[in-house]
Amino acid sequence: MRLNTAQRLALNIDSHIVIDAGAGTGKTSTIVHRVIEHYLTEDQRATRILPTPERPARLSGGMITAPSSERIDLREWGGLLPGEVVLLTYTNRAADEMRDRLRRDIAGLKPGPAGSGETGRSDPRIRDSGFGEQLLTLIEDAPIGTIDSFLNKLVSPYRGHLGDALSRENVSDAGRAMLVESALNTLWRLPNSTSNIGEAVDAGLPSHMASEILSARDRIARHYSGRWTAANVLRSLIGNSVFIEEASRSLMEGGQFSPELLHQQIMASIESSDIRQHAEIVHSIISRFCNLVKDNSAVLALEGWPAESRMACVDELSENLPEDPWGQLVWLGHVLECTLNRGGYLKKKLSFLPHNNLPSDDWVSGIGRVSIIKNKITKEHVKSGFKDVSDDLKSAWSTDSGLLVLHFTKLAMFLDGIRPPASPDSWRPTVTPLSEPLPERINSRPQDYGFSLEAEVRNLEDLYLVHHGFKGILQKLKERDEVHDFDDILRLAGDLLLANCPYTCRSFYPESMQNTLDSISNSPWTDDHIHMTFDELNRLEANPSLAGEAASDLGPIRNDLQFRYDLLKSIRRRYRAFIIDEAQDNSPLQWRLLARLWGERRVEDGEPETPDTPWQPTVCYVGDVKQSIYAFRQAEVTGFLEYARHLMLVNEHEFASVPALVRKPTLRKDSHSRDPRNAHALTIAKASEHMEKGGRDLVPWIPFNATDRNLPAPEESEVKRRRRGMISLQVNYRTSGGLLRAMNEWWEDIFSHRHRLFPSADFYATPQTLFANPDKQDDSGAIEWLCPLSTGGEQDPPADLTLPLDPFGPGLPDSLERQAQMVALRVRSLILGETIRVRDSDGGWHEIEAEETVAPSDIMILLPTRPNLRDIVIRHLRNHGVPAQADREGGLLERPAVHALDGLLQLIARPSSRHSAAWVARSPIIGMDDSQLQAYLDDSSRGENLLYRLSEHCPNDRLRALVDRWIELSSCGRIIDLLEDTIDHSDLLVGHHDSVSIQDVENFVEMVRELALDVGGDPMVLADRIRNLREDNSDAIEAVNTPPSDAVRVMTIHSAKGLEAKVVFLVDLFSDRGTNMTNENKSRLIVSPEMFSGNPKPWPGPGSPQSAVWHHVSWLHRARKDAEARRLLYVGATRAEERLVIVGSPRKTAWENGNGLVIPWTYDKSLPQLGQMWIESLRQGSLRRSEDDSPWIDEQDVQDPQPLRTRGVRNFNPVRMLANGSIGDAQTLDGMLILHHPNCFENEDSVLTPLQRIERMNTAAKSSGSSTELTTEPRNDSSPRITLSPNRLPIFDECPRRQWYETRGGLFPDPIIPSDKLVESTGLPSKVDPATFGTIFHRVLEIGLGNPGIDGQPSAPLLPSWTVQQEDRINDSKIHEIVFNELLPPDADEARTAELVVMMADRVSSGPLGAMIRKETVRNHNLEALRTEMPFHISIDVETDNTTRNRWSPDGNIRISSHDSAIVEMSGIIDLVICTVSSDGQPAIRAVDLKTEDAGSIDADSPTGLIETLGSEEVGPANHSEMEILSKHGLQLALYYRALKSIEDARAAQGIPSRQVLPPAILVGVTGRVVEYPEEMLADSLTNLDALLERSARMSLSSSVPLSRFERLPSESSEVCDRCPFSRGLIPICGPQDE
Repeated sequence: MRLNTAQRLALNIDSHIVIDAGAGTGKTSTIVHRVIEHYLTEDQRATRILPTPERPARLSGGMITAPSSERIDLREWGGLLPGEVVLLTYTNRAADEMRDRLRRDIAGLKPGPAGSGETGRSDPRIRDSGFGEQLLTLIEDAPIGTIDSFLNKLVSPYRGHLGDALSRENVSDAGRAMLVESALNTLWRLPNSTSNIGEAVDAGLPSHMASEILSARDRIARHYSGRWTAANVLRSLIGNSVFIEEASRSLMEGGQFSPELLHQQIMASIESSDIRQHAEIVHSIISRFCNLVKDNSAVLALEGWPAESRMACVDELSENLPEDPWGQLVWLGHVLECTLNRGGYLKKKLSFLPHNNLPSDDWVSGIGRVSIIKNKITKEHVKSGFKDVSDDLKSAWSTDSGLLVLHFTKLAMFLDGIRPPASPDSWRPTVTPLSEPLPERINSRPQDYGFSLEAEVRNLEDLYLVHHGFKGILQKLKERDEVHDFDDILRLAGDLLLANCPYTCRSFYPESMQNTLDSISNSPWTDDHIHMTFDELNRLEANPSLAGEAASDLGPIRNDLQFRYDLLKSIRRRYRAFIIDEAQDNSPLQWRLLARLWGERRVEDGEPETPDTPWQPTVCYVGDVKQSIYAFRQAEVTGFLEYARHLMLVNEHEFASVPALVRKPTLRKDSHSRDPRNAHALTIAKASEHMEKGGRDLVPWIPFNATDRNLPAPEESEVKRRRRGMISLQVNYRTSGGLLRAMNEWWEDIFSHRHRLFPSADFYATPQTLFANPDKQDDSGAIEWLCPLSTGGEQDPPADLTLPLDPFGPGLPDSLERQAQMVALRVRSLILGETIRVRDSDGGWHEIEAEETVAPSDIMILLPTRPNLRDIVIRHLRNHGVPAQADREGGLLERPAVHALDGLLQLIARPSSRHSAAWVARSPIIGMDDSQLQAYLDDSSRGENLLYRLSEHCPNDRLRALVDRWIELSSCGRIIDLLEDTIDHSDLLVGHHDSVSIQDVENFVEMVRELALDVGGDPMVLADRIRNLREDNSDAIEAVNTPPSDAVRVMTIHSAKGLEAKVVFLVDLFSDRGTNMTNENKSRLIVSPEMFSGNPKPWPGPGSPQSAVWHHVSWLHRARKDAEARRLLYVGATRAEERLVIVGSPRKTAWENGNGLVIPWTYDKSLPQLGQMWIESLRQGSLRRSEDDSPWIDEQDVQDPQPLRTRGVRNFNPVRMLANGSIGDAQTLDGMLILHHPNCFENEDSVLTPLQRIERMNTAAKSSGSSTELTTEPRNDSSPRITLSPNRLPIFDECPRRQWYETRGGLFPDPIIPSDKLVESTGLPSKVDPATFGTIFHRVLEIGLGNPGIDGQPSAPLLPSWTVQQEDRINDSKIHEIVFNELLPPDADEARTAELVVMMADRVSSGPLGAMIRKETVRNHNLEALRTEMPFHISIDVETDNTTRNRWSPDGNIRISSHDSAIVEMSGIIDLVICTVSSDGQPAIRAVDLKTEDAGSIDADSPTGLIETLGSEEVGPANHSEMEILSKHGLQLALYYRALKSIEDARAAQGIPSRQVLPPAILVGVTGRVVEYPEEMLADSLTNLDALLERSARMSLSSSVPLSRFERLPSESSEVCDRCPFSRGLIPICGPQDE
């Protein structure tokens, strides 16, 4: 695809660029081209001003096919390498697509003149044909992915420095949901008392905040009438952590919530000029009122008005209008107080001057009533004047700006305690401030009370504290379970990038340093807070007493902080360019973390200093505010606009302040943008490129005011934005031209400023005109409206179960059912190419010819939300034979097939539960009818095991066998097998036979399997966890399914982001399900990026106290929700390529002969429905085009055009609309197809009722049975491969029963419940067990053992790495220090460890091995080469004597396969392999295994055991201890011997000189002796090895290997049991025979 002008401008890699990419404008192509230009361009901003980071060495030849002569040294390449360009996007799917596009484009790169062809692109900058392949190799490890995955890779190498040993396991969705519930339960159960504060700290609450958190929790429980409602509030907090933290940053000062900052944050949402303008209008009106009263004082206030009267208040207010905005709001509030009845400002309609006078109650009006004026002329004059004042006040407060100011005025009245002037002592505010603590009961309505500013701050602080405490508990639970999630990754990334004080440093940094590190500015790319922290450290070092307990550690603290800062600058050095896709969906935290990578980087000596620029790497981000629809995932649309402003300022700064960018050859100009593809020395191009558009694409510099042939010239404002770095892509490559132009008309109004509740807010999108790609601009496309009638319901639906329910027939009209039926009929007609018809307003029908068929996969049905509608649409589609599937099917535990398995799991856990028993018995698994169920449960006794009783009452033998199988499997904890057998052998998937249910039950089994790994396999624990998930948060686990390849896709608009389809249905647009505030009001919590608030309800019953912050956050959220709903409509509509179908109708839509389709016109100004937005945009379009005959407007609109009409009726003639839909100008679509009833589809098929489907399934199931038994012979499979770990051989040889536990039983080799009893290790250092010491000395030997090398040629060929000479350094303290840093526990005794290692190294050096390394002859052999830690892999054939695999079935076991033999595969590492040559010239090789037993006794005064043989010259074992150690490890050494033998035999078979394999030996660490295996012992070990491998194969392959087949060890072998984890711990499950 050739790039258009805007896309070429976006290739400017010498400037930071923000790309505003409208829907379908080719942003992916633009990004891929930009990335490749970073790779290919050697002279660009990043290469001029930034140092080259460390680069990979030359790639090895095995990785790429191009010869070395066609490759370059990547370290010398002048452009950026893939590892230096960060490419981030929002989803894994988008990241995979981006990587694939890059691979394809790079694979097509080749040297040659500039040009593109079918096979790829040639470029003169590529000088070697293998360069593209080198780039492809580096692409695999390039930082391309989601922000989360990038940050995960970023922190992984540094987890140790961050004090976080995260497990390798990412917590599952189910696991996280359970952790959240556990954390909530833990938070509630913690006692709030000083004596028990330790328990709270142990649970995870920060020690310095634990008491405050628990007090806050108790206050929240009081404010929300108990734990249940409060728990819902806290649960909602959990999912909004990022916004909570972000809002708190702007409300906190010095770690405390500030009333002043809360006040400022509230006032930040309105312009002070708007308040002043409204106050001046009101001031002029009340001044006019005062003048009117004064002019008629003779009849209204002859003796003047009382000092404490409303008139006195109005008069004083008319004299004094405050200057400050808050004072003006308070002033306006006082105006409302004295011109409305008490509490009148809280009502929906404001009634000023009731009964043509000031109100009068305890606060008297002060003037007489108009009705008592006797002079008629005066009376009418005063009455008319008062009415005018009342009308003007009402009009002023009813405008959009007036309503906004009214909102803030109410806030001022709630929060400000200033009394109105001239009010009496008895005056009380409408809303009385509540006292703290809250009273137990009140004497009036809750809404008569409210929270003061200080109380509001306390409420926010309580929510924040409890949220903070909850996070601490959750973190503790994750550490306990050794799991992590992406919240942890973000936290660690913040620590690594010093976006805050690292968590691990909070335990030893002084508090003042922590606070300074936490005070990062709103320009997070700067390091000001770090420099301030160093300044604070300087201050503490000058006066250490200020540092408190850290006074003695200030030196190490400085070193630690400097190390972390240097590390940050080193990390920044790696990346020289950033490209961030879908940036409008970034959360504030993601923006902050990414920006931390743009600051100052490390510069090596000799490198030029980096120029002064705030953003060092070249930054580009791509997005579209109109497509920001993920607020529920804490995406913040304002970040995109805010960073766009920063980007343009940085560009201006760099152009003026960085000379490197404008020195020759120039990279930046004020009037042009450089196209890096053409602006280089090698400008040769193919002739075809010069012919294409006159060589326009070969121009090196593009004017900022350039445009494309079919596009208008850019306006001056657009040129200015381009010059500053903001590029708008306007050419749409997706949608047909006519359809695109029609939608452009919609967005002009839908994104109009007039719909903004907060005019100054920056979370609104603005309209953008898109232009069709020239290839599609003449395509018309189509718009349809499925507008089902909503009348009917006069008759009851039929009771006959064989008659299908017609949504348009008898019965109350159901909008969802009618929409779904219309969608299904229209989809079917498109797929089959059927004719349809529309109805004329006079009742006649107009037939429309069939169009070209559409494949199901080309149709996408989009829903604003999933609940309710998804299942109905899927059902109707399938009823009409349309293949369809939703991408997500809702909560997994609510799916019907899963519901039955859930009941089974509950019954297995509690077999005496009558509820669970009835649940299973009535499910499709058993299928009892009412009488059978009654017989089953009626006579059961309390506490009876109903599983056994179910077996007795099963309707048939097969079900009885299945229930008996449940009893058998549940008794041994095989829950997964139980569930899988149920799925395979019950009628569950006969009752739920759709493909979705199959995937649902598979997902459920997988979820149970994951839970079993987390919490163990106890059925009761599993069932309880599943029940908690179902009851507390059933939507936490979604049913995610894979749709078939050729099916209609049903998904939410959110899920469709980034997708497209030829035909798109937008369903349910005329409902408020996607735009109402029901969920927020129900949860009583709203969280937005600016603020958050709860809605306290301290007392039962209707009503809640007034909360100014809740009111304000509700308004903000409503405005944000409306703005996002408009963007949601944009995203949904712009998925369409050729046809867009709008589905839904306003309530009371009807058909009237003569008028046609009669549609009530409504518009909810506060939160309009998506359909209302759409219809209003069509109305506005007709008004703009002056279409007086448009059906979207009526006579009122023609006579008196209004900005917005909220009521009315429109009549549509579908036949007329087909010809002229009034949906655009002449270049737009002509008409709109409107279908209102199933009668529009002539070929409607009959639909089976549920009863008919069940009967048909039952008939099919009976007819599929066979009276003859089928017997099948088991297949004889080829030898299966079985994997075995070499280090388990000695253990399994000692005890077959332990082998069963670890293999068949699936148990980890740890005690079930470990005991606290410590294992004594004589002489070893503290905190160092024998295994740890062994690992340490193995590592010393691996990296320190010398190699003498070889003079001349070896006696048999050897790899070069075996003969490289290396100094023997096992005694080198530096080697020891390296190993200790790697492996020694932090609190271990390092001095004693070093002492033992030195002694053992001396023994080894003094022994035979040391002598060989010194080139001495040992046992008639000289060392030629050696290799430490040699990996090996061996496959051994074993006989299995026709071992059979069976599968259980209700009809008996079925023999599946038999095996006569198997292949056991083992991989491992041999500690040491030595190659020698004998005195007679015979080459040999030997495996040597290091053993460090008795290491703690190496310096014992009286040598015993292994140490007794110190100095012995024996070749074989010299005492019983050595014989014992040889015997213990005989199988392992026999395996090593066999592995070397197989290697040497293979060499000999290929005619390569081989070596004699000598018997293996053990290197005894405490003596340094190399003890060889006697021939007889080796032969026995090989025989035992074969026997063990055969037993292992049979144990693995056989279907039934019960534990009872393996006897417990006799008591004389109790020492084996003592070492076994399954006979240790508090609950041993095995042991010797006599125990």
